[in-house]
Formats: sequence, C-alpha cells, structure tokens
Amino acid sequence: MNSSQPPPPARRRWLRWPKITIDLGNPRHRRKLLAGFLVMSVISVAFLIGSYEAYSYTESAEFCGTACHPMAPQFTRYQASPHANIDCAKCHIGPGASFFVKSKIDGLRQVYAVLVDNYSRPIASPVHDLRPARETCEECHTPTSFTDNIIKNIMHFDNDEANTPVMSTLILKMGGWEENTGTSQGIHWHITNEVYYIAADEQRQVMLWVGVREPDGSMKEFFARDMLNIARTSFVEQAWQEGRVRRMDCIDCHNRTAHLIPAPERVVDQAIAAGRISRDLPYIRAKAVEILTPVYTSDADAMEAIEGLREFYRVGYPAIFGQKRAEIDAAIDELKRIFEQTNFPEMQLNWRTNPDNERHTPFLGCFRCHDGKHVSIDEAGNEVETISVKCNQCHTVPIVGRGDELLLEAPVIVGSAPASHVDFRWTVEHRSITEEEQQGCNECHGQAFCSNDACHNLSHPPDMLYTHAEEYRKRGDQVCYTCHQDILCTRCHAGGTGVAENP
Repeated sequence: MNSSQPPPPARRRWLRWPKITIDLGNPRHRRKLLAGFLVMSVISVAFLIGSYEAYSYTESAEFCGTACHPMAPQFTRYQASPHANIDCAKCHIGPGASFFVKSKIDGLRQVYAVLVDNYSRPIASPVHDLRPARETCEECHTPTSFTDNIIKNIMHFDNDEANTPVMSTLILKMGGWEENTGTSQGIHWHITNEVYYIAADEQRQVMLWVGVREPDGSMKEFFARDMLNIARTSFVEQAWQEGRVRRMDCIDCHNRTAHLIPAPERVVDQAIAAGRISRDLPYIRAKAVEILTPVYTSDADAMEAIEGLREFYRVGYPAIFGQKRAEIDAAIDELKRIFEQTNFPEMQLNWRTNPDNERHTPFLGCFRCHDGKHVSIDEAGNEVETISVKCNQCHTVPIVGRGDELLLEAPVIVGSAPASHVDFRWTVEHRSITEEEQQGCNECHGQAFCSNDACHNLSHPPDMLYTHAEEYRKRGDQVCYTCHQDILCTRCHAGGTGVAENP
C-alpha cells in the first residue's frame, strides 16, 4: 500500500442506549422506580393544571379585554353591561370543538394584526361570522317561550332651565310563542317565526328585502320601495347564493347588549336621576348633552370642553356659581367620568359608531323595517301589504308626566278593547269624541289619563310644516311619534332627520 494514501475511514459505531435493568426483587430498584413514578406524576399533574389554567385564562373576559389593547373599549363597556359576569367566550364562541378551533385560528390572525398595527379603528361591528344566537344566547334565554308584559318607567329630564323631570310609562308586550293557544305575538314574534332580510350596508341599518316564512312553507316577501323597479326575483336568488340573506335572531335587535355605548341624552338622564349631577344647576341637562355630543379627537380636547362648563356658570349665573361651586365641580367630574367610559378617541369609538337597534331613538332600530316603506307586490305589480308601523303591536302608547305631574303608578287596563281601538289611528282620531263618549273613556283610563302632557296641551302654529324641527328641539324628549304613529319622519326625510346630531 502506498504510504502517501490516506488511511481508510474508521468504521462508524452505532450509538446505543445504555442497558437498563430493573429488578423488582431488588429493594433499591423498587425505591428508585417509585421515586421516579412520583416525580413524573407530580410533573404531569402540574402540567395538566397549568395547561388548564392557561386555557381558562385565554377564555376569560380579562384576557380578551386587557391582553389585547384594541379591545380595551369593548372591555370597558362590557364591565358596565348586564352580562359582566359572563365570559366573552360564552357568547363569541359557545360550546363545541369546531367553534373552539375556529376561534383560535381567528385569534392568531388578530394577534398578527395587533403586532403589525393593522387592525381597524374602530373594531368593525357587527361580527359577520358570529355564531347564531340560537346556539349561544338561547342557552340561557328562551325568547321562543311566551313572556308576560312588562311595565317600563323611563325617567328623562327636559332641556329647560329647571331640568324638568319627564316620566314616560308604557307596557312592553314581550310575547313569544304561547303553547296553549298556538299563537305568536308581541316583540318576540320575530324570533318564534322565521324572518329573513337582506341589508344594504355592513352595519345592517338599511333593509332592502324582508322575507317571512309562512306556515305552508312559502315566503312572503317585502321589498323596500326603492327596489320595486329592479329584477326582484333574481336579486333575491343571487343574495341567497352569495350568503347575504340573514335569518333574524336576538342579535339583530340586542346588537350591543354587552358593549352598548349609550347616547349622551340617556347617560346624562341616568346621572341626574341618580344624583351624581345636581338638577339644581340651570340648564345642566342641556349643557351636559351639548358637551358630550361632539366627536373629540383626543381626551385632552374633551376635558377642556367639559371644564368650560365652569365658565358657563361663572358668566351666565354668577350667583349660582358662588353658591353651588361644589355641585358644579361634582358635575364636571361626573361628565369627565362619563366621557372616559363612553368615548375612546384612540380607537375612534363613540356612541355614534355602533347604532343600538334595541330601541328606535336616537337610531332607527325597529324602524329599519317598520317604516311604511317595505311592501309586498302581487304579480301585476300592485302593492298588497306593508310591514306594519303600528307601534302598539310591541308596546302601549307612552303615558307621560312632567314635573309635579309625574306618574307614581302606571294605570292598569283590563278587558277587551272597544272596536274603535282596533286601528291605532284612534290615538289621533279620538279628539272628535263627544262629552258623553269621554265619560265612557274614563271608565277604563281614569280622568287623569287625559292630562298626558305628551299628547295634549300642544300649541301647533299655522306654519308648523316649516317650523316643526325647531319646535321639536324646544320640547326636548317629547317625541312627536306619540300622536303621529303613522307618520314617520322618514316619509319626508328619506336621508334621515339628523335628530341624533342635533338633540
């Protein structure tokens, strides 16, 4: 062999595990085996407990609201909601492995969006892939069961100098499915029946089409009048194919149930009623609403505007400013607290951002469909039926008392309604009744019923057609709908009334 050639490579030796022999007859081996088993058991139990605790934390409201910075406003509103003791996952995920996996995949995308600062401001709502309420909300709530009527008392305050209290009392007809009679009625009729719709916008505020499944399986269709000149059948068929037809459920009305940002009027009324803002300060209700209504670009701008309330009283009411300095300071502190709880400039989120559909003020709510503008058409193109705008299908006519005439107890009316009351236009037409007929009214309503200041003692000037907007603002929360149930603002103001912008 040539000595200049390299030596052959050494043969690779295979790695081998050391030979382990366990002799259970050996006391030493038994002790080591037992000790190892105990150590592994402790580690396994600790791992399982740690994993479960980590999983539980990621499913908690605290994790959703504090670990993810963009969700801080939602967490703030959630803590003030009736669902503050329910973890977010109960509603946003619900039971089942498939939705759990889907939520975790979505969560990874959301984490990436936060890391690269690529999330929407504000967080888009509604969540279009949210699990149907029938699989989440209805685990606790049963809207398909019949529910008795509820007496509702709502305290407002007028925008006058005295901040006059205004109490509205009405009866909510909750309804639902009544097994004994086989009837469905009231507010929850919408859940006990199959109702579908097609919305024109992402926030589901403009309805193009409404469908109601009939007992025989057919679909009764209502189109917005703006849609009557299009190929309606192909439009609906295409919407079904594209998944744009949504079946109505709880969230379509209770859309902000855990994240509601109340309008300034509502939250200021609550603060005055609770005594956190003194009613003795002139025009405090009007000024507080005025300050909280604009959209501020920063917290500093809002705090400066709220501090301006002190100057308003110093200049306009020097005596009040000297006598009630403590009440003014308390009102300013409360308004700052309200702003911090309801406005989030960094996320561009405020009371205007997400309409609340549970009511019909200041947003359309029920009037999205019940506006007199959604009609069914026969084969000849004639209007056959219109979605009802009779408010008394869901609640009674509000009875309103002001100041010293506040209602202490709601009147209870029993028995069958007279034939004249079948059509809700009776609220307008009853003014022509005779004195003798009025005595019959008192048998059910009582003599004090007619002192309802929201209906009577209203002075309508001859030029009301042109001045009614200003008259509405002067009267504060006395809504014209109390009498004009069948004449909605949207009949003339198709683009909206601007009431929310100009309280």
